[in-house]
Amino acid sequence: MTHDEIEAIAALDALGAATPEEARAMSAHVASCDSCRRARDEYAEAATMLVTSLDPVPPPAELRERIRNAAVAAAGPAAFRRRDGGVPAGGTPAFRWWLATAATLFLALWGWREMGIRVAHEHIVAQQAEIRSLTEERDRLAAQNDKLASLASPDTRTIALAGQEMSPAASARVFLDPIRRRAIVFFHSLPSNPADKSYQLWIIRGDQPNPQSAGVFDVTAGGNATLSLDNLPVLTEIKALAVTMERRGGAEQPSEKKFYVMGGMS
Repeated sequence: MTHDEIEAIAALDALGAATPEEARAMSAHVASCDSCRRARDEYAEAATMLVTSLDPVPPPAELRERIRNAAVAAAGPAAFRRRDGGVPAGGTPAFRWWLATAATLFLALWGWREMGIRVAHEHIVAQQAEIRSLTEERDRLAAQNDKLASLASPDTRTIALAGQEMSPAASARVFLDPIRRRAIVFFHSLPSNPADKSYQLWIIRGDQPNPQSAGVFDVTAGGNATLSLDNLPVLTEIKALAVTMERRGGAEQPSEKKFYVMGGMS
């Protein structure tokens, strides 16, 4: 028998509705199957809870008859006919009541277990999502702490970028760690960039004719932003840093020579 079949027998057995052959097959199976043994115990516990916690309520006559008819249709009329051909045993009120009760309890037990499985699965999924979130936050904080450590390095250089023609009131300060070849740039008082535009920071190199993109960013409502840079050219190759406003996502080269902030490496 499959595990699903054994679990179905376990639900019937909890109601006292399993045949002796089914009960023996289940007992033999659960002796070596932990999952089915847990299912049997859970069904038995659920049946006890249902019996002790629910007040008996006679079902409507039409409901009892509908359940009986469904059972007869599934098993065949012969399963409910007496050998002498008399009144079918299933036709007695007592039998119809037992059939209705057993069917109702069976469905309740099955639904109870399925609900438990779904709740457990949802709990596991929620835990896994929380673990992923915490792991990502831990990695982000670790990377941030590593970058902030650069600010405290004795080798860190501070470079000021001044507002230019496009934004005279703007400014930026660069904390550059030449040993790790990384920098953190803090921008202040830049004009808000439109939704279809991005600011772009450029490295103007002394050993190359064209500027090199160092990243794109948006500013807050107050005109501030922070940009972290990694894998910078060696310090002697950096001539200046400058910011332009480009199309959303940035450009391969500056679209104009009017800068928002700029500063040279002295």
